Amino acid sequence: MLLEQKSSYITKQNDTWDLISYKVYKSHEYIEVLKDANSDLSKIVIFPPELAIVIPTINISSTGDEPTWFQE
Repeated sequence: MLLEQKSSYITKQNDTWDLISYKVYKSHEYIEVLKDANSDLSKIVIFPPELAIVIPTINISSTGDEPTWFQE
């Protein structure tokens, strides 16, 4: 399943990589993808507000969390 993402995300006070990953991709698994796309920001642990983060489009396979009738 290709999950439709924004091409950027504007941080809110106290966002973290795992929280951004969850907000954008609905999973905490994509922290490294985000850090790779934003290498200049990779050392930040807790974000200030109003910082633009690049959000790469990725192909996300079904996690099995959907009902069986919903899976492709």
